[in-house]
Amino acid sequence: MTSSVLAPAPDAYLVVAEVIHGPHLAPRVGDNLYCSAECAERGVRELVGKLTDEEGGSGFVLPHRGRVIGCVVTRGGRMWSVQILARSELPAA
Repeated sequence: MTSSVLAPAPDAYLVVAEVIHGPHLAPRVGDNLYCSAECAERGVRELVGKLTDEEGGSGFVLPHRGRVIGCVVTRGGRMWSVQILARSELPAA
């Protein structure tokens, strides 16, 4: 009988949007968990598109420090930051 060692699960990644300028709203979390920051890039694009559609305005995605980030500027005067966070990077509750 061989002994097997269970490796810890890799970190899960979330996409989170928060208002960084303008009238405050609660942060928004994307619809999925991702296995890597590279996979989560799709979630950034989706959440930027969803916020742009819901609030009107425009959004863009660009690389920053090895990960993509998104920005949405709405007609209502809000600016949203959309970023990829590893589960270990989330604030403790």
